[in-house]
Amino acid sequence: MARKAGVEMRTPARRRHAVSLRDGRPGCYRLRTVVSNPQGVRMLVRSMYNRRRGVGRLPAAMAVCMLGATALASPGAAQDDPGPGEAIPYFIDNGTGIPGYQPSDDELARAAFEAWARESGGRLRFVEADPEDALIHVVWIDPGSGVYGEMRTVLVDGRPRALLYVTPSVDLQGPAIARLAAGDPLLRDTIVYLTCVHELGHAIGLPHTADFEDIMYSFAYGGDIVRYFMRYRERLADRDDIANHSGLSPGDRAVLHGLYPPPDRR
Repeated sequence: MARKAGVEMRTPARRRHAVSLRDGRPGCYRLRTVVSNPQGVRMLVRSMYNRRRGVGRLPAAMAVCMLGATALASPGAAQDDPGPGEAIPYFIDNGTGIPGYQPSDDELARAAFEAWARESGGRLRFVEADPEDALIHVVWIDPGSGVYGEMRTVLVDGRPRALLYVTPSVDLQGPAIARLAAGDPLLRDTIVYLTCVHELGHAIGLPHTADFEDIMYSFAYGGDIVRYFMRYRERLADRDDIANHSGLSPGDRAVLHGLYPPPDRR
């Protein structure tokens, strides 16, 4: 589901980024994602990635791209998911030219991958890869889209990709946050980082929640959004502290470990 400013959701304006159309590439991860369009229609996309070549394509009818993606957290979803030795490849798009983008934002995106891997207790592992091999793409988008975070699931030649759209500008969060972030770079980094964590959570199967403490909380429920980000910001003495604080709540961890039980719970 998109985190958006206002009511209308438009297609994110983004730089062109490479998504390979080649066949026969080895994969390593099963994606389970429920996607919903703006009218609320849902479909379950289950596609197997394995490490051998010659994997059959999905039926053409399933080659769809729908808006407003959310993920389904199922207690049994981890049965066929990757073991600790299997890596999920990802790619971070070059955001040069996107308003608000800073080259160091790529580090914030990497920190989000590291946070989910760490919190999974070894069940999830991510590795940066070339765009044609990546199953997850982080794409920096223009704030003019009106969307500051969104996960979309697409199939390219029958191969699934999760596209994480993140706006590096914090102006869409409202004037109060924009004013605070203008004088506090760590607050600005907090917002970009937590948005990456939230959207990546959808890509690995976590749904929205109504609990304000959760990283997967949906802003559609309202609440003090300034406080939402400031409580994380207040835990940071400097940027390096982001690596020590994932942003996940006990509730987030419970859902994550239900999907991907740590090795000692399997």
